[in-house]
Amino acid sequence: MKSFKKSLSTLYSGAVLASALLVSVAAGASPAGSIDFADLSSAYGEAKVEINLPKSLINMVGTLSQQEDPEIANVLNGVDFIKVRVYQLNGEAEAALKTLDTVTSNIRKLDWQPIVSVNEEKEKVRIFSKMTENVMDGLVVMVVDENGPGEAVFINIVGQIDPNKVGAIANSMNIDLGDI
Repeated sequence: MKSFKKSLSTLYSGAVLASALLVSVAAGASPAGSIDFADLSSAYGEAKVEINLPKSLINMVGTLSQQEDPEIANVLNGVDFIKVRVYQLNGEAEAALKTLDTVTSNIRKLDWQPIVSVNEEKEKVRIFSKMTENVMDGLVVMVVDENGPGEAVFINIVGQIDPNKVGAIANSMNIDLGDI
């Protein structure tokens, strides 16, 4: 689990932009990949991190990275939207766990495929993808970690991308996905 946490930490802390870029490997203009997470600000206050990257900003990042890494630029062309929310739990995980369970139940009914499910004593992780044929329409990552003050992370990437590109992008960003 420590290796998984290290991978997740790298994904999250390598500036949330890095996590957004990795997760963005799964997006395009497809409503099928969009998920509406509950607004948890009434339970936890303002999100510690809130990212809303529309296609126009993602295209700008892709354009800027074109010379340095054309493969990442190519992948980003398929990304339509990236949404990230991170909340400090302050020892009260109930609302975040309810959101994780509700979203999990809802997206399973919509034929999202589970990729990772971790159920530790003080940690739950869910990663799902929405596929159309061999192309990802969306990726959802949800983590509720009750250790210490606790943290809840909700990420949704919308778009269309070849899942075989995920490894190449992760490698180019030095992110170890071995345990995921």
